Amino acid sequence: MTRFLFWLIVLPLAVLMALFGVANSQNIQLDLDPLPIVLTLPLYATVLGAVFIGLLVGGVTTWLGQGRWRRQARMLNRRVRQLERESSASRRAPPVLTNARGGRDAAQGGG
Repeated sequence: MTRFLFWLIVLPLAVLMALFGVANSQNIQLDLDPLPIVLTLPLYATVLGAVFIGLLVGGVTTWLGQGRWRRQARMLNRRVRQLERESSASRRAPPVLTNARGGRDAAQGGG
């Protein structure tokens, strides 16, 4: 099912990108203004390159912005593991019964 959904999305996108590339194959000059660099590229490569760079910058920005939440999740996971260890250790240890005065019951040899 997952493979079907993958191809249902990827195949039309690949066809659209191929059609976009064929329709926009004329060359343009890309002038990187402050630098003395002028590139001659097909229009489709320029547009798709700009989309790719935008996706990359957006993804990195989102990843950096979520760092606080990932750190909090790691801390909470460590705390859960610690509490689970304490819980399992307390289940293995025999219970200690105390009387109302805070001492041990006579049944446990306390007095």
